[in-house]
Amino acid sequence: MLHIEDPTGFSPGEDEIVCQVDAFLRDHDKCGVSTVANTIFPAALDGGDGIDALTKRYMQIYERRMHRQGEWGRYFQRMVAWPTGSGKGAGTVNQLSANIDTLRAMRSGEAKFFGNVTEIALFDPARDLRKKMNRQCLSFIELKPEREGHMWRLSMMAVYRNHYYVQRTLGNLIGLGRLLQFIAHETGFDIGTLTIQSTHACLDPDLQRGEVFDLITACDDPTALTASSSRSSVQHLVGAR
Repeated sequence: MLHIEDPTGFSPGEDEIVCQVDAFLRDHDKCGVSTVANTIFPAALDGGDGIDALTKRYMQIYERRMHRQGEWGRYFQRMVAWPTGSGKGAGTVNQLSANIDTLRAMRSGEAKFFGNVTEIALFDPARDLRKKMNRQCLSFIELKPEREGHMWRLSMMAVYRNHYYVQRTLGNLIGLGRLLQFIAHETGFDIGTLTIQSTHACLDPDLQRGEVFDLITACDDPTALTASSSRSSVQHLVGAR
């Protein structure tokens, strides 16, 4: 389990660590940090105009070039366009929009406060049980609102059925943090904590242990990166917060 007290903040030197990890992943033909983060929340598409506009922009891109590329990395699509029904009765449910409406109503006093009714499903038996390989790894997200006096805070817990800690964890943390930040902003809550439970986790079996330990050593001294070599990459990777 990982518990992050400040899931959207970056301490001095952490931007450079993101660049270190991203360069390592790309050198080993893996998805970069920003690619992994964007599967959960496509930050570049967020124009600050709400969930409906964001959903529309995302689905236009999804229909144009994403839906034929397989099902990995389509977490946000499952959040905003969960399929329902069949035939003429087929449709979709926007889980994010529904949860935002619920949290707004609780925050404004229009609805009774509940700390246990906002959740986002990612695992779909109809799609996922039919295959054993290349299934979704993120299974479930719980949104946990809290209130104490004048304080309204929203925390998040994510459950992973499987987690490659080198290839995925950093990007997942950034993506989940951005998703939490978006929902909190839309609903008037302060940003709380982020907890990740990986029911199965491992150091990626196709990466050499010595190289992984070298990466850890490099991340222990992020100041070794020069500003000239890392700043543009830092802004690209972590600029959207």
